[in-house]
This record gives sequence, structure tokens and C-alpha cells, in this order.
Amino acid sequence: MRRFAPLLPAAMLLGLAACGGAGLTGTQPQRPAAPPVAYNPPPQTLTQPEADVRWHQVRFATASTRLTESDRETIRNVASSMRDENALRATVIGRADPVGRDQANMRLSRQRAMAVRDALVREGVARDRIDTRWTGDRRPPAAQGPASTEEGGDRVVDIALQRRGQAD
Repeated sequence: MRRFAPLLPAAMLLGLAACGGAGLTGTQPQRPAAPPVAYNPPPQTLTQPEADVRWHQVRFATASTRLTESDRETIRNVASSMRDENALRATVIGRADPVGRDQANMRLSRQRAMAVRDALVREGVARDRIDTRWTGDRRPPAAQGPASTEEGGDRVVDIALQRRGQAD
């Protein structure tokens, strides 16, 4: 035992480090909460500087996926830009407000994103030029579109237009 005595303090410190320091104060150390799991994470193309992305927004009424005439006009403008410039790619991100259950909000945000994507396709945009995402009532940092403080600011679909190759 005497020949291992000089190693004993080091072994004790290693043991304490392995258990996170538990036992020094009699309480377990608090572990940081795990980050929420993104059901449908935004694509990498949204990590480019804001100047490289042109944002458009389509708003929805509570619990609705119906496009208004104003929304259709926004979609026609986006589609026209995409038809004029073949290098443009759209990322469509559907969201819901935090009212209601997570599962229902996820489904609603998906339906909104699909409604906008389908409208763009009807306007002549190739489906392979549109990335479609939805986040429910969560808004990942990489998907920060135009900020909205208006009533219903989370009942939207953000459309990000970016030139192909900028995010590659």
C-alpha cells in the first residue's frame, strides 16, 4: 500500500471528476437541460448573412391554411422572381402560434408550408427548387426571418429566396 500512497490523491481527484463532483456537498450537480429536438430542422442555406437572403412572408388566420388574395399576390411575386432568375432557390418555413398542442401546431405548420409550396409550383416554380420546412410553434435560430411583433406574427410561412451556390 505504501508504494501506491503517492498516487492516492490523484486517484481520488479522478474519481471525483468522473462522478461530476458529487459527494463534496452531498447533492448531485445540476446538468444542463437538453436542447429541444427539432422535428424538421431548417436547411443550411439559411445560415448565410441576412444580406444574401430575400425574405417574404405569408400570413394565416388562426387555425387556417387558406391563402388570401394578398398571399397569392406575394406568391406570384416570389414565383416571378424565381422564373426570372434560375439561380434562386426558395426555402419555405411554416410556423404556428403557441396556442394549442404541440402535435396540432406541428401539423398546422406543415400544412401551411405545403400550401405555399404547392402555390409556388402552380405558378411555375419547379418543386426541386423549393425546400419545405415546418417548425410548429418553435422558431429555430437559423430560421429567423423578418421579425414580427404584430398580432398573429407566428401564424406565418416565411419564404427565403437565396441564390443557388451561396450556401454550398
